[in-house]
Amino acid sequence: MESHEQVDKVVPVLVDNGISYARGGVYRAGTYPREDFGLRPELASYWSKSCREKNLKVVMEILDIRLIETFDSWSDAFQVGARHMQDYPLLVELARSKKPVLLKRNMGATLDEFLGAAEYLARGRCSPILVERGSATHENHSRWTQSDSMIAAVKRMTGIPILVDASHANGRRDLVHPLTMSGLAAGADGFIVETHPEPDKSLSDADQAYPLDGLGDLIADAKNLMELRKSWRPAC
Repeated sequence: MESHEQVDKVVPVLVDNGISYARGGVYRAGTYPREDFGLRPELASYWSKSCREKNLKVVMEILDIRLIETFDSWSDAFQVGARHMQDYPLLVELARSKKPVLLKRNMGATLDEFLGAAEYLARGRCSPILVERGSATHENHSRWTQSDSMIAAVKRMTGIPILVDASHANGRRDLVHPLTMSGLAAGADGFIVETHPEPDKSLSDADQAYPLDGLGDLIADAKNLMELRKSWRPAC
């Protein structure tokens, strides 16, 4: 989230497309420190209020255990970013919540490590939701490498919902649509997409920001694939 004006553009489009959960970045953090990073309380409050007025549930990422109480009043669900997947004190505290908690796989985490982190949440009162967001590999055609096999394995082994985040898993706008579809085909229960009214002007990860005016088509294709998936007969 960048401004009130951006929020006012995005929220109606989410509502029109039947989206239930809106994840807005209100705590700006990045690989390298910048002066404009950090929590923006006034914008976070405005984002939360704007979404809830339209019956959208709000997802906010927690980077600091000390901010759980503050974010609790703004959020209907929490997100744990990939770099905090094994922040066990944070996971233990979030597990006390009755809210859903999205857990992103660390870019170097194995299946065992991913599920081990999820177990910290599952032992509490919250409802964990896993997120596949790509691995660090030798590939250089995308920022990370999305693991559809990770999604399929999670679905075979657990009853925990898992989402595919092709925006962060690949870092390329032109790959978001096909790799969202591949993640859903592998068994994902839904998807996350990073969208922006003017993608090239995005202040964060512009290369992967999906056009807001194309969101409806992406959702329609995802729904069609999910309907088709109902007829599939897994071999095992």
